[in-house]
Amino acid sequence: MRSLRLAPLALALALALLAVRKGYAVRAVRAADRWGGLTSLRGERAYAASTPLFGALHRRAASDVRSAIEAGARTVVDVGAGPGDLLASLASLAGVEGMRLVGVEPSAAMRDIAVRRGVAEVDGRAEALPLETATVDLAVSTLSMHHWSDPAAALRELGRVLRPGGEARLYDVRLAAYSARELARLAERAGIGRSRLRRTVLPGRLAAFRPYVLTTLAAPAGEGHPAA
Repeated sequence: MRSLRLAPLALALALALLAVRKGYAVRAVRAADRWGGLTSLRGERAYAASTPLFGALHRRAASDVRSAIEAGARTVVDVGAGPGDLLASLASLAGVEGMRLVGVEPSAAMRDIAVRRGVAEVDGRAEALPLETATVDLAVSTLSMHHWSDPAAALRELGRVLRPGGEARLYDVRLAAYSARELARLAERAGIGRSRLRRTVLPGRLAAFRPYVLTTLAAPAGEGHPAA
């Protein structure tokens, strides 16, 4: 009788493990997130409610951007900038000689919030960046990549706008981030070398789980498009 009672639990566990192994759970999270629509009213409310949960990731991204600026990056673009959290945290660097901080955001409501915070953003999507070719030292995105409707096109665009030696740093929550195998397929579709994409599970734990992933796209040094 005990074995009969345990059978449903064992079946549920097996199905859960299969869902994780096959990536069904991750795809379900992405689908639900896209359905929520960050450009919709419910999406903006959900973003505002969830932002405090990801404070550690935002601080990590801001710290990495500051380090890149100290190393010489002067044109920094936040892709999917939302209400301007990252750019607002970097506002003190706006006076650095040659510094250019740009936010790209498709939601007019989000851009309005950013303006009220003193942050200027331009209308645009990752799949069609309103930026000139080979003009960006560092592109950064936090919790945005899994929302992109065509991630291969977005990666192609990021590769286009990066200067030779530049880099895109794409931070995301692990439960929705693309796996190494998926990134390899996206790189092939985007027409970029697989070696230019790297996926790293970031340190820092939530209970026993490391919840965040960083995907980097490197522009080849000394190559790429001529600056426009």
